[in-house]
Amino acid sequence: MVNRQPNQIPRNVLRLRAGEVVERPDVVAAEEPLEVRLQWQSDAGLNQKSIAVTMRTPGDDFELAAGFLFSEGIIDGRNDVADVAYCLDADIDEDQRQNIVTVTLTPGLQFDMSRLDRNFYTTSSCGVCGKATLEALEIQG
Repeated sequence: MVNRQPNQIPRNVLRLRAGEVVERPDVVAAEEPLEVRLQWQSDAGLNQKSIAVTMRTPGDDFELAAGFLFSEGIIDGRNDVADVAYCLDADIDEDQRQNIVTVTLTPGLQFDMSRLDRNFYTTSSCGVCGKATLEALEIQG
């Protein structure tokens, strides 16, 4: 049996040694999409917007989302974040809820709304990144 961490997936692999093929268990890094949602209070009420999808190995998702917002200039630091949470939407499949992170900004925080007018580009060389929602990843056809 192979020891594995929660962010690893067990797989059987074929090994070729000295001309002999042997199948054995191994583990590979898990990779799943992460949708980042931004939530903030305005005069019109509570607003929420999906702003990016990136591929990642699950784990440290809250830090990844906050760091992304910091690197894009939406927040200036930890005091700009009131809460970070996984999705609780009843209409989202339970197995996908941990692939969606909502970052709630501190009430009264002013930020440049024009930074939300574009799709952020994030990459892991898989071709699905840059989408704004997990639903946008569905392939037509």
